[in-house]
Amino acid sequence: MRLDTAFLIKFLQFACIGGVVFLFDASCFWLLIKLTGWPSLARVISVALAITLSWALNRALTFRRQAGRADWRELLKFAASQLPGACINAGASLLAFHSLPFTQNNAWLSTAVGSIAGLFANFIMANFFVFNKKNMTR
Repeated sequence: MRLDTAFLIKFLQFACIGGVVFLFDASCFWLLIKLTGWPSLARVISVALAITLSWALNRALTFRRQAGRADWRELLKFAASQLPGACINAGASLLAFHSLPFTQNNAWLSTAVGSIAGLFANFIMANFFVFNKKNMTR
């Protein structure tokens, strides 16, 4: 099976944007833990904010050729498509935050664990279900 170069480049762009979103997500998670004292609530809010930023950056850069007109329906479709990856991300990061020795009580490292865990699911969903011209209904 031959690996499609365009697909690989798109994945790498998605991953790079994921790095930027990770920094934003981890910053929000850390700040919200400090403000609320509740890691679970902080994680839910930071993931929601990260999904919104990821949609904006990926539609403008990674999927610009496939993206339709930006509107709330596309954002909702993107957010819904990212829920499996977000659940993997949030679950892995909370598990790491509470139990892995090297990430325990460390918002930055635990968010990295979650981000890597959810990356592949998020890309597959965005590429094939949100920004796929065949699935566009406009």
